[in-house]
This record gives sequence, C-alpha cells and structure tokens, in this order.
Amino acid sequence: MVKCSQCRYVLAAWVLWLGLGLGQGAGSQAWAQTANIGLPPDLQALIAESLKANSEIKQMRGQFTASQETVRPAGALEDPEVAFTMKDIPTDNWALNREPMTQKMLELSQKFPFPGKRRLRSEVAAEQANSDEYAYKDKANEVRAKVVISYWGLSLAHANFDLTQKNKQFWEQVVQVTETRYQVGQGMQADVLQAQVELGNYLDRLFQWTQKQESSRADLNALRSKPPQTPVSRPQPLKPRSFALKLDDLLAQAEARPQLQALKFIIAKQEKAVDLARKEYFPDARISVGYGFRETLGPPVNLKQADMFTGSVMFNVPIWHGSKIKPKIREELAKQGVAKDAHQSAWNQLAAAIKDRHAKLLRLAKQVSLFDQGIIPQARQAVGAAVASYQVGSLPFNQLYQNQIAVYNAEMQLEEYLKDFEENWAELEWLVGAELPRPAGGKP
Repeated sequence: MVKCSQCRYVLAAWVLWLGLGLGQGAGSQAWAQTANIGLPPDLQALIAESLKANSEIKQMRGQFTASQETVRPAGALEDPEVAFTMKDIPTDNWALNREPMTQKMLELSQKFPFPGKRRLRSEVAAEQANSDEYAYKDKANEVRAKVVISYWGLSLAHANFDLTQKNKQFWEQVVQVTETRYQVGQGMQADVLQAQVELGNYLDRLFQWTQKQESSRADLNALRSKPPQTPVSRPQPLKPRSFALKLDDLLAQAEARPQLQALKFIIAKQEKAVDLARKEYFPDARISVGYGFRETLGPPVNLKQADMFTGSVMFNVPIWHGSKIKPKIREELAKQGVAKDAHQSAWNQLAAAIKDRHAKLLRLAKQVSLFDQGIIPQARQAVGAAVASYQVGSLPFNQLYQNQIAVYNAEMQLEEYLKDFEENWAELEWLVGAELPRPAGGKP
C-alpha cells in the first residue's frame, strides 16, 4: 500500500517515467542439431529428415515461435483513445455560435502503467518463450531417440530373418539326411517327422520377422512424416560396443537437459509474475489532452473566440487489496511453488531413469561379450561336431536337434542384447540431453 507521505515520490516517479517506452526484444538461439558422430550415414540422414518433417517437432516449434511473438506486445502500451465531443450546446436552438462555452472538442488519452509493470510483463512472456524453446529442444531429442531405436529395431528384424533363413536351410539339409538314413534302415521315422516339423517352425518364424520389418519401417516413416509403405534401405548390422561411461558424469551432464531448463524458466517466469502482482499496489496513470474549437459568436456580439486547451492526469486507486491484489499475489506464489516442485520431481525421475539405463547398459555390455566371445563360438563348434557324428550314425538325432536349437537361440539372444544396448544408449542420450561419446563397434 502506498502511504500518503509517499504520494509525492510516486508522482515524481511518474514525471520521470512518462513518455518512456520499454521495447523488449526476446533473443533466442536457434537449436543446433547434434552431430550424430559415429552413427551410420543412413541413420544420420533419417535423423536429419525426421527433425525437419516430424509433426510433433513442428508443433513444438510453432508453439515456441508463437511464444516469441508475445514478448513485445506484453510490454507495449495500450492503444491510445481518441474522442470527439460536442460540448455545452444550448438545447433551445442547438446553435454552435450562441454560447461562449459551446465547443467541438477533440481529446486524446493514453494509459501509462506504473514504472516496472511493462518491463515485468515482457520478462514474464520472455521466460515463457524460453521455456517453450527448451521444450522444443527436448522434443527434438526425444524424436531423435525414437528414430535411433526404430532403426536398430529394423536392423534386428533383418538380422533375425537372416539367422532364421540360415537355420531353415540347415534343417532342409537335415530333413534330407534323416530321410536318407530312414530309407536305408539306419534312422527312425520319428526323426524324419521331427526334422520336418522343425523346418515348418522356421518357415513360420520367417513370416514373423518379415512382419516385424514392415512394422519397424512403418515406425520410421511415421517419425519422418512419410506414408507407412515408403521404402527404407536395409540398416547397418548391429555390432558389439564397449561401455565405459560413469554415472556421476552422466548425472552432472543431465542437469543441462532441455526439459529441466524449460522448467527452470517456468520458475523464473513465476518469480517475475509474483513481482508483477505486487506492482498492482501502485497506480497506473492516464494522461489526456483536449483541444476545443469555438465558433465566432453570432450577432449582435460577433466576437471571434479563442480555442480552448484541456489537459488532465488521472490515476486509478488500487484500494481493493483483500479481494483483488492479495489473492492474485497468493495465486502467483502458489504457481511458483508448483513450478519448483515440478522441477524437483522431474530431476528425481530423471536421475532414477539415468541410473536405470546405466545399470542396464553395464549388464548388456557384459552379456554381449559373454555370448559373442564365449557361448556362440562354443555352440557353433558343438553343432559342427554333432552334424558330422550324426551323419556317420554315432550321435542320436535328439542331440543334434538340441545342439542346433542352442546355437540358434544363442545367436538370436545376442542380436536381442545388441538391440537392447543401442535402445538404452539412445534413451540415455535423450535423458542426458546430449549426444554421448560413442566407441567404435566391434567386429562386423
């Protein structure tokens, strides 16, 4: 509340402020696309295309653009008002040249908010625009992660299709061997039937992996706003990669994630909104000037009259503290608390997600190494020896069957681990908000 003893200071502030503007500019840096270092060239092209064409990114970019346009209007003055008044006309004859008081008056008035209000309004809008900019950046990072995940999902579908096709050919040979052994009386009909059933299973799996290829292609096309049937070239094969990122470094880097920055700008916006609400204790001013045109008085006076000038300054009286100003301040303070809680909640969830992805990547790196360097080479050797032994009749069919199924499952499991590794890596980059150093892949 402004005390009476302070009125002269308020008036002095207005004298210094009148006629001054607060044209505010909302500068913002355009988001730079990540370099995508170490990713296959075709994946880099898909990412670049998606960042330009994705409808969700366009929506967030449009929201950011719209928010930028609110900054200058928020700090602008209200439109001036113009009025034309016919003043003091006698009603007995409606003559304009009868009475000295009769005037045709043109008035111009302009409202000037109390010093600081326009600046705070611009800053509130600017903080919202900054928040929308970082929300747009986070959406772009999210879409990038989805493109990477869909790309490696398509790669997995191709790899497993090839593995299934290779095993189908193996079982075609096994069927021929079992039929030959049965015809010469060295094998059992049950072995022939089991081999034929297993061959049919691989045909069914080929259909499944073909369908998964189509689904992954449709996902990629959706992310780049293309029709689902648009062709996508075959992705690069999945390769083992090492993982040596430290959790503490990831958590420190995540503090700059665009999502958190967007929430920080919301907090800053609410801090300024509280200051703006408190400014409502101070009055706004309206300055008006008028020019009155007077006619020459008619006979018998016949006197040419001087025109009249009028000026005034009006102040609103902000006296409704309990019903208007204080509730608004409490509202903005509550929103400020909500914004702080939202930021803290987002950080807690983000830190937990980063820890989870970090632990998964450590596990997957070990599992990939175990299968790639230990289990699969040994399983392949066992199958080679089993085929040779079965052909000469020194190994039962069930043992051959188990060995071949073991190597097939191990190879499929390795591809699944490799895909999970790349998927969690992409999600970790999104969570951290930046591209992570990517070690080169292992053997092709």
